[in-house]
Amino acid sequence: MTNSRIARITRSIVHAKVGAVSSTETGPVRLSGTKAQAPARARGSLFKRILTTIVGVSYFLSLCFWGTLPFCIGVTVVAALGIFEFVDAYTSRAQADPPRQTALSPGNGGLINRLVAWLGLLLPWAAFVLPTTRSPITLAYAGVMAALVALFTWTLIRAARTGRALGRRRIFYGAVGCVYVGFLFSSFVLLRGIPGRIAVAPFGMAHTGAWIVLYAAACVWATDTLAYFVGRTCGRTPLAPTVSPGKTVEGAIGGLAGAAVVGVSFGVWIHLPWYHSLVVGIIAGLAGQLGDLFESALKREIGIKDFGQLMPGHGGMLDRADSLLFVMPLAYLYLRLCAGL
Repeated sequence: MTNSRIARITRSIVHAKVGAVSSTETGPVRLSGTKAQAPARARGSLFKRILTTIVGVSYFLSLCFWGTLPFCIGVTVVAALGIFEFVDAYTSRAQADPPRQTALSPGNGGLINRLVAWLGLLLPWAAFVLPTTRSPITLAYAGVMAALVALFTWTLIRAARTGRALGRRRIFYGAVGCVYVGFLFSSFVLLRGIPGRIAVAPFGMAHTGAWIVLYAAACVWATDTLAYFVGRTCGRTPLAPTVSPGKTVEGAIGGLAGAAVVGVSFGVWIHLPWYHSLVVGIIAGLAGQLGDLFESALKREIGIKDFGQLMPGHGGMLDRADSLLFVMPLAYLYLRLCAGL
């Protein structure tokens, strides 16, 4: 091979390498405006959350002060949406990954599971017809709901250890949906049915039950809000990483503190003694976060982020009401048995 030919081959190799290097180092790679669009997307998501909150709170307030019967109808509608989300999520999961059958299994995604779940819509009306006094049957009904909260809390503790919420009991998801959604939503009706009227400045006279429902909900909303912002700003220690990796101990403490402050201030405003108000705030701060974690365990087990998309920025109805479902039964029992309402 001649020297001139070797020189030509060498030059061609050098030019090829230089071209390859220049093609990868000709400036920063553009990512289709992803970084530039991120703040705009964040602002849009925040706007959706605020707008959804305004609409939801307006609906909630109108139901609270409209009357007991319209309130029960509204709770039934909300429970129907929750049952639909629950059944749809578990039916889809059962069809994709059927759990092991047993002799008593009602069938994966079958008609029996769906029918049992939809029977939960009768439970708000069962609460509606119960005596509004502190009768044994009403207190027993509320006691069953409190026992369900305890059972679901035990399920959450097991899920935090094992990563499984229902496990093999998922074949009975219809029964779980019936009591989780239907039974616990009926506690709203019990709270709204607390008799009496109170004068709250500057709004004048209104039903005691309406203010109590709003009071318990405000404590829960304070828990969610403070837990979110404290967790975002100074959260370091994971709270339950196998259930909800994003939640922190610092956020949980912030949520509990927010619930206690709002509980006392709101409670005194509606003429509850400060010490009872503090207990209700603590109940909301603790039980509300347990309810949130329990639903996170359910969603993680079946591999979904939200139960629905009904409320932009918040997910589905169950995603918005999960904390309330644990708080309302316990608040009702405490206010009836200990606060004398």
